[in-house]
Amino acid sequence: MKMLVLIAQLAAADVPCTVPVPENTGAWKQVTAENVTFCVPANWRVRGTRASYGGGSIRWEHATVRATPSASASGPTSLTGRSNSSPNSTPVRSEALPEMIGGHQATVMRQMGVGRLQTSVNFPNPPQFSMTGEASGDEQVNLQLAVYRTVRFKETDG
Repeated sequence: MKMLVLIAQLAAADVPCTVPVPENTGAWKQVTAENVTFCVPANWRVRGTRASYGGGSIRWEHATVRATPSASASGPTSLTGRSNSSPNSTPVRSEALPEMIGGHQATVMRQMGVGRLQTSVNFPNPPQFSMTGEASGDEQVNLQLAVYRTVRFKETDG
């Protein structure tokens, strides 16, 4: 019985991140999905296609994000609005930026402001992959963007 527990613990051991991550953010672990890897802080819980932590969560899928503001190759696209429908809510600014991540073109979107904020990364060219997140503030938004920048695609034969 003890041997089975030990084997299960070894199988569940975290794999250290092998790509650059922000300084002063502690240890990170690698997450593997079909033909893609990325890293999250070691204290995040990863289950299925979701990683969560005290300040929010991210989800991923092998498809493109449904509705992301488009960004031109020349710079960001900015949108402004409110974090919810209340007339007294805090204004939120959204920004979508084109970026090369792991050698692949991506669009990174973030909201800045107060309240529940959204983030996403969209890799529209094959292999299509996207991640979306919900964060509790600007610091958590920046941490999610750092996660998105660790995405690496595995080379496939074909």
